Amino acid sequence: MNIFKLMSIISLLLTFGLTACFGGSNESEVNPPNIIAQAVNNAPRTISETEFKQLVMDFENHSDEWKYEGKLPSIVTFTADWCGPCRRMAPFLDELAKEYAGKVNIYKVDVDRSRNVAMTFGIQSIPTLLFSRMNGLPALQPGMMNKEQLVQAVEGFLLKED
Repeated sequence: MNIFKLMSIISLLLTFGLTACFGGSNESEVNPPNIIAQAVNNAPRTISETEFKQLVMDFENHSDEWKYEGKLPSIVTFTADWCGPCRRMAPFLDELAKEYAGKVNIYKVDVDRSRNVAMTFGIQSIPTLLFSRMNGLPALQPGMMNKEQLVQAVEGFLLKED
Protein backbone atom coordinates (compact mmCIF):
# COMPACT_ATOMS: atom_id res chain seq x y z
CA MET A 1 0.00 0.00 0.00
CA ASN A 2 1.33 3.41 -0.93
CA ILE A 3 2.54 5.34 2.13
CA PHE A 4 0.35 8.32 1.29
CA LYS A 5 -2.79 6.16 1.11
CA LEU A 6 -1.83 4.64 4.46
CA MET A 7 -1.16 8.12 5.88
CA SER A 8 -4.56 9.27 4.65
CA ILE A 9 -6.29 6.40 6.42
CA ILE A 10 -4.32 6.93 9.63
CA SER A 11 -4.84 10.70 9.40
CA LEU A 12 -8.58 10.22 9.14
CA LEU A 13 -8.54 8.00 12.21
CA LEU A 14 -6.34 10.44 14.10
CA THR A 15 -8.47 13.36 12.94
CA PHE A 16 -11.49 11.76 14.54
CA GLY A 17 -9.44 11.15 17.69
CA LEU A 18 -8.04 14.69 17.75
CA THR A 19 -11.49 16.10 17.01
CA ALA A 20 -12.90 14.14 19.92
CA CYS A 21 -10.16 15.51 22.17
CA PHE A 22 -10.21 19.07 20.85
CA GLY A 23 -13.78 19.63 19.60
CA GLY A 24 -13.70 19.95 16.47
CA SER A 25 6.58 22.66 -8.33
CA ASN A 26 5.94 26.34 -8.01
CA GLU A 27 8.47 26.71 -5.25
CA SER A 28 9.72 29.86 -3.65
CA GLU A 29 12.93 30.09 -1.70
CA VAL A 30 12.98 31.61 1.76
CA ASN A 31 14.67 34.98 2.14
CA PRO A 32 17.82 34.31 4.22
CA PRO A 33 17.48 37.41 6.46
CA ASN A 34 13.95 36.23 7.29
CA ILE A 35 15.32 32.84 8.41
CA ILE A 36 17.78 34.58 10.74
CA ALA A 37 15.04 36.77 12.21
CA GLN A 38 12.79 33.75 12.72
CA ALA A 39 15.53 31.77 14.45
CA VAL A 40 16.36 34.64 16.80
CA ASN A 41 12.71 35.21 17.71
CA ASN A 42 11.83 31.49 17.87
CA ALA A 43 9.09 32.20 15.34
CA PRO A 44 7.63 29.55 13.05
CA ARG A 45 9.85 29.24 10.00
CA THR A 46 8.45 29.44 6.48
CA ILE A 47 10.04 26.69 4.42
CA SER A 48 10.20 25.97 0.70
CA GLU A 49 9.65 22.63 -1.01
CA THR A 50 13.40 21.95 -0.98
CA GLU A 51 13.61 22.71 2.74
CA PHE A 52 10.53 20.56 3.41
CA LYS A 53 12.33 17.60 1.80
CA GLN A 54 15.38 18.21 4.01
CA LEU A 55 13.63 19.03 7.29
CA VAL A 56 10.43 16.97 7.20
CA MET A 57 10.16 14.37 4.44
CA ASP A 58 11.79 13.76 1.08
CA PHE A 59 8.58 12.69 -0.65
CA GLU A 60 10.29 12.29 -4.02
CA ASN A 61 12.79 9.69 -2.82
CA HIS A 62 10.50 8.02 -0.26
CA SER A 63 7.13 7.94 -2.00
CA ASP A 64 6.22 4.50 -0.64
CA GLU A 65 7.16 4.99 3.00
CA TRP A 66 7.15 7.70 5.65
CA LYS A 67 10.71 8.64 6.58
CA TYR A 68 10.90 11.62 8.89
CA GLU A 69 14.00 13.75 8.29
CA GLY A 70 13.69 16.05 11.32
CA LYS A 71 15.88 16.25 14.40
CA LEU A 72 12.91 17.24 16.62
CA PRO A 73 9.18 16.58 16.39
CA SER A 74 7.50 19.18 14.20
CA ILE A 75 4.31 20.95 13.31
CA VAL A 76 3.94 22.00 9.70
CA THR A 77 1.06 24.32 9.00
CA PHE A 78 -0.12 24.53 5.42
CA THR A 79 -1.16 28.14 4.98
CA ALA A 80 -1.54 31.11 2.61
CA ASP A 81 -1.31 34.87 3.05
CA TRP A 82 -4.96 35.34 2.07
CA CYS A 83 -6.30 32.74 4.55
CA GLY A 84 -8.20 34.38 7.45
CA PRO A 85 -8.20 31.33 9.77
CA CYS A 86 -4.47 30.90 9.08
CA ARG A 87 -3.84 34.48 10.18
CA ARG A 88 -5.97 33.99 13.31
CA MET A 89 -4.02 30.84 14.23
CA ALA A 90 -0.57 32.40 13.58
CA PRO A 91 -0.22 34.06 17.03
CA PHE A 92 -0.87 30.68 18.73
CA LEU A 93 1.88 29.07 16.64
CA ASP A 94 4.20 31.98 17.47
CA GLU A 95 3.61 31.38 21.19
CA LEU A 96 4.15 27.63 20.81
CA ALA A 97 7.41 28.23 18.93
CA LYS A 98 8.72 30.19 21.93
CA GLU A 99 7.34 27.84 24.60
CA TYR A 100 8.60 24.66 22.91
CA ALA A 101 11.88 26.03 21.50
CA GLY A 102 14.42 23.22 21.40
CA LYS A 103 11.66 20.59 21.77
CA VAL A 104 9.44 21.08 18.70
CA ASN A 105 10.10 22.75 15.36
CA ILE A 106 7.26 24.73 13.84
CA TYR A 107 7.23 25.32 10.10
CA LYS A 108 4.89 27.02 7.64
CA VAL A 109 4.37 25.90 4.04
CA ASP A 110 2.69 28.43 1.76
CA VAL A 111 0.42 26.33 -0.45
CA ASP A 112 0.54 28.93 -3.23
CA ARG A 113 4.35 28.83 -3.40
CA SER A 114 4.94 25.13 -2.61
CA ARG A 115 2.15 23.45 -4.54
CA ASN A 116 3.95 20.11 -4.90
CA VAL A 117 4.14 19.67 -1.13
CA ALA A 118 0.46 20.53 -0.71
CA MET A 119 -0.57 18.17 -3.53
CA THR A 120 1.61 15.34 -2.21
CA PHE A 121 -0.13 15.48 1.15
CA GLY A 122 -3.60 15.97 -0.35
CA ILE A 123 -4.16 19.34 1.28
CA GLN A 124 -7.70 20.38 0.36
CA SER A 125 -8.33 23.10 2.93
CA ILE A 126 -6.20 25.45 4.94
CA PRO A 127 -5.07 25.70 7.55
CA THR A 128 -4.10 22.05 7.79
CA LEU A 129 -1.49 20.94 10.29
CA LEU A 130 0.95 18.04 9.89
CA PHE A 131 2.15 16.73 13.26
CA SER A 132 5.35 14.68 12.81
CA ARG A 133 6.73 12.62 15.67
CA MET A 134 10.26 11.27 15.80
CA ASN A 135 8.92 7.72 15.42
CA GLY A 136 5.76 6.47 13.83
CA LEU A 137 3.44 7.99 11.28
CA PRO A 138 2.42 11.65 11.32
CA ALA A 139 -1.10 13.02 11.72
CA LEU A 140 -2.88 15.54 9.52
CA GLN A 141 -5.39 17.84 11.20
CA PRO A 142 -7.47 20.09 8.94
CA GLY A 143 -8.89 23.32 10.30
CA MET A 144 -7.94 26.06 12.69
CA MET A 145 -6.90 25.11 16.21
CA ASN A 146 -6.76 27.40 19.24
CA LYS A 147 -3.75 27.51 21.55
CA GLU A 148 -5.18 25.02 24.05
CA GLN A 149 -5.84 22.51 21.28
CA LEU A 150 -2.34 22.99 19.89
CA VAL A 151 -0.77 22.48 23.32
CA GLN A 152 -2.83 19.31 23.79
CA ALA A 153 -1.66 18.03 20.39
CA VAL A 154 1.98 18.78 21.24
CA GLU A 155 1.82 17.23 24.71
CA GLY A 156 -0.54 14.36 23.86
CA PHE A 157 0.83 13.35 20.47
CA LEU A 158 4.18 14.90 19.54
CA LEU A 159 5.97 14.65 22.89
CA LYS A 160 4.12 11.62 24.24
CA GLU A 161 6.39 8.67 24.82
CA ASP A 162 5.11 5.37 23.50
